Amino acid sequence: MTENVIRFKAKAELDAEQNLVRFIEDCRTHLTVFSKDKWHENKWDTINGNRKVVVRFSTNLKPSNSYSYEPLAQPFLDFAKAYIKNSYTDRPVSNLQRHMEALRVLEEALVLATGEADILMLNGTVLERLDEVFQRQLSDSTARNKSGYQMELILDFCRENFIAPSLPEWSNPYRKVKDLTIALDEKGKEYRSEKLPTTEEMMLVAELFSKAPQLGIEAEYYTAIYALLMAAPSRGSEETTLSVDCIVWEKDKAGDNQLGIRWTPAKKGKAGIKWVPPVMQDIVIMAVERLTRIGEPARNAAKFAEENPEQFMVHDGCITPSSFSENASLSVTQLNAALSIKLLNLTSVNAKWINKLLEDNQGVITYKTLGKFEYEKYTKKFPKWPYVDKGKKVKASEALLLHRENEFHAGFNPRGFSFCIPTVNYINDRFAESKAKGERTLWAKHGLRLESGKPIELTTHRARHWLSTMAESGGMDELILANWAGRAKVGDNKKYDHRTEDEKSEQVADLMIPQNAGVLEKIKHRIPVTFKDIGKDLDGAAIVTELGVCEHDYAMSPCQRHGDCETCKELVCIKGFSDSLGLLKTREQEVQSQLNKALVDHEMGAFGADRWVTNHGWRLSHIRTKIRILEDENTPEGTVVRIPEEYDPSPVKEMLREKGLDTEVTSPEKIQFEDDLFELMEL
Repeated sequence: MTENVIRFKAKAELDAEQNLVRFIEDCRTHLTVFSKDKWHENKWDTINGNRKVVVRFSTNLKPSNSYSYEPLAQPFLDFAKAYIKNSYTDRPVSNLQRHMEALRVLEEALVLATGEADILMLNGTVLERLDEVFQRQLSDSTARNKSGYQMELILDFCRENFIAPSLPEWSNPYRKVKDLTIALDEKGKEYRSEKLPTTEEMMLVAELFSKAPQLGIEAEYYTAIYALLMAAPSRGSEETTLSVDCIVWEKDKAGDNQLGIRWTPAKKGKAGIKWVPPVMQDIVIMAVERLTRIGEPARNAAKFAEENPEQFMVHDGCITPSSFSENASLSVTQLNAALSIKLLNLTSVNAKWINKLLEDNQGVITYKTLGKFEYEKYTKKFPKWPYVDKGKKVKASEALLLHRENEFHAGFNPRGFSFCIPTVNYINDRFAESKAKGERTLWAKHGLRLESGKPIELTTHRARHWLSTMAESGGMDELILANWAGRAKVGDNKKYDHRTEDEKSEQVADLMIPQNAGVLEKIKHRIPVTFKDIGKDLDGAAIVTELGVCEHDYAMSPCQRHGDCETCKELVCIKGFSDSLGLLKTREQEVQSQLNKALVDHEMGAFGADRWVTNHGWRLSHIRTKIRILEDENTPEGTVVRIPEEYDPSPVKEMLREKGLDTEVTSPEKIQFEDDLFELMEL
């Protein structure tokens, strides 16, 4: 980052305090990053590309969060601000978290060792307290490694700029943590096995899904959610923003319908379509149908609330007559029916919300007061009401996962006028066993266990790991399809396959390389290209190069052109081989530039320039001829392209032709070809 500003330069002849004062003043006065006017603020921000960079000068010595915090103590605070300005000016990074973690640790170590938050007190005693603070404040080993690196830079800066000239050297003692997700040793295998659920666990989910209609609405709902996670690697929170019309059908290049799900990533990813593996398409459709059916009453309630704010929706469970006024007092029985509760009377109620409602409305509850209360209760759960997502794309009345309160409660009926979205924790509660969750899991409710007796600890994120791994290894097979569909045998899949035999044969053919595959298809699938494929009557395989296919028989003699392939008669280009055309166009520009220079030199009378004009012109004509043929719309994909021999016969054949002997080479007067192509060869 270049700036036409004065930068701080330490002076050895000045003492530490003078250098510190000059450093702070120069950074505050001359460096423009984070604005000159924000020096006295304790939270700065700026834009780096498309990202907002925020730095908060908060201390670790007092409790804090993003909204309420205490700043670093003076005079250390001014040093920290100057250091951040100076560091960001030299290297504008997208995140200053590790810089600030190091500064906070240093402040705390200064206070522990000297009793003051003053960078001028920095000495060996302070350095001895660093590890203690690092271990207490940063439990994650990766955070310690990265913040330790920043600490090393801060200390080196103080020493080199004579703010702490006698400071002992300090090297980051926290080693970089090995990435166990890719490590090949035993620790790596153990780490991945902990992240990756077993096939037995995933097949139990499949069993629950297939039996769900007989097990009840809770099993239907939550296994449908998990099924969608199985169809495309995703985060559980992303599912909560799916709409009822999330299903997409599109034709692929082969003309076959492919199923996709409209999905919005949670971590600022780009919204798009996640395509469903063919074997899971029926499962996804079934899952979406179940969620749509279960959530329909809740979406109706959300739609009413959206269109009628603070009004109570009189639903099918209500027992008041149609002429009942919204200002009329509700009896206990009428209130119970409206809210699906079981109050005995209104005089001795334990529920605080009921008592508060009675207190605020002079002991009377009406549909009007109830409407305002219920509206606020449910809409406050949606920060962007009436939308469920931050981007305001999906309304609550359109959300696929919406359900009513108490929808899955064993002892209460669902509330007719209610709408909720499950959190990731609610979903995990149904699939991850623990002592705290007791009998809440679907496994406990329906008597499913692992053969080993170990607890089933499936979370929404573990499905993501499993699906990604299975997709990489090609394991999404007929067995998985059979389990999800609840079929006793893999062979039973055939009973649900309604394609014709011709359609099945066509699908198999698409997966195999036909015997008569062309050169382009063989290159694409990395299959050997034979000499016969390119029209040469020889046995053996040709060599595929970046420009095309070399038809030279290396068993006969080495290459005589030393890799000069552009004008070689034994190099054939293939229409549709993109690398070939692109490289030829690049080479065309280079040779044209060389030809232009040779022409200028020739006009100026430079000795030998005429021969370079001829050479470059001859080379350029070959390159342009190949480009013109490859770009010609009349040249089919996969066509083998050579320079016609009529335009470039060997010297021997040319001599024989001039003597009137038969060489199978057409004389220039008899050649029939496109005029513009002929002009290229006349260069």
